[in-house]
Amino acid sequence: MNGKNENLITIVIILISIVGIGLGVLAGYWIVNEQTNQNSLPAAQLNEIINVEISQNQGQTNTQQANEQQGGSEQTNEQTVLIEPNFGEITEPTGQKNSETIATYYYYRQLNEYAKIIYDGLKENKEKLISGAHKIDYGTKFNTLLHTENGEKVLNEAFQSAWNAFSYDNVELFYIDVSKITLITKATTLGEITTYHVSLGAGNNTNYFQTPFQTTEQIEQERLAIENVRDQIVTLTAQDNEVTKIKKIHNWLVAQLSYDDSTVGKNKYTIYGPLREAKGVCEGYARSFKYLLDAVEIPCVLVSGTATNQANATENHAWNYVQLNNQWYAVDVTWDDPVITGGGALTDTYRYRYFLKGSQDFFKDHTEEEILSENSMKFKFPILSETNLSH
Repeated sequence: MNGKNENLITIVIILISIVGIGLGVLAGYWIVNEQTNQNSLPAAQLNEIINVEISQNQGQTNTQQANEQQGGSEQTNEQTVLIEPNFGEITEPTGQKNSETIATYYYYRQLNEYAKIIYDGLKENKEKLISGAHKIDYGTKFNTLLHTENGEKVLNEAFQSAWNAFSYDNVELFYIDVSKITLITKATTLGEITTYHVSLGAGNNTNYFQTPFQTTEQIEQERLAIENVRDQIVTLTAQDNEVTKIKKIHNWLVAQLSYDDSTVGKNKYTIYGPLREAKGVCEGYARSFKYLLDAVEIPCVLVSGTATNQANATENHAWNYVQLNNQWYAVDVTWDDPVITGGGALTDTYRYRYFLKGSQDFFKDHTEEEILSENSMKFKFPILSETNLSH
């Protein structure tokens, strides 16, 4: 389910190698039924959703149980009502820059010197990528490398690893289709001297936008809408401690989103699907969770691997690790958002089944995958606390 990357190599003029660095997306999902029939509520009602008390569903257990993908039981006959998502008017964001946490450059820190140069170029030109055609010029920074025996192979792996790290550290780039981004290596020979120039851009593509987005103006409008949701959440959790912030954001995503089991479209893998269309797959859930925790300045990283359900089926999957009191804990928002047989409310037994978990419980059915995509280095994930965090 997790598509592998393909390298596109084209020779132009003297010597131009164009290497597609598309990142395979995780289309992970859990068991038989994917997602919950929870209400899809306006962001304006966030303060009503996220303050749900743990005792809300008590007294219902004799007539109702959540039937999540992990093989739980059922039900009440009460039917949920799906409300059309309404994220409010698009307004200018606050513009406040969040302070960095240990997770801000978590994957960047693991890169080798060549991949860090590539990542640095992406980071420095991050805002310019919204044009869809901006070219990042690395000049002759890789000239010495490309004169070595395995230089091209090392460079290709460095670019793929750099993009993986950049994409995992910077989850907000919902409008970029990385399969349309090309790495161009041009060799110019003068006498016996060959000089290599490297750049990154759209190559032969018109732009490197995701298919639904065709103009910078359209993307700016959508980005402002997403930032509007983010800023509301920051405001409504401003007085809370870290655990409460995490719980409120987790609960809001669970209440707001539904699983997108369609076979088309890439929005479900990004923050756009969950935060603008109220639906996504596990990667979209996990990226949205990190995006919102980044906004409230709580360390959070995106993690990928596989997960095995009670039907013994294993799928590619994505989730998060968060840091509290110098310890890391796992959160799987997707698996905390199960299908409720017959409708009805989601009980806390299932809402928090994968919330702030330690390795002893979480790794019973989740396995990390250190290679994020083909032709990439291995990445290390934070080491989880052995035990769960009480909340």
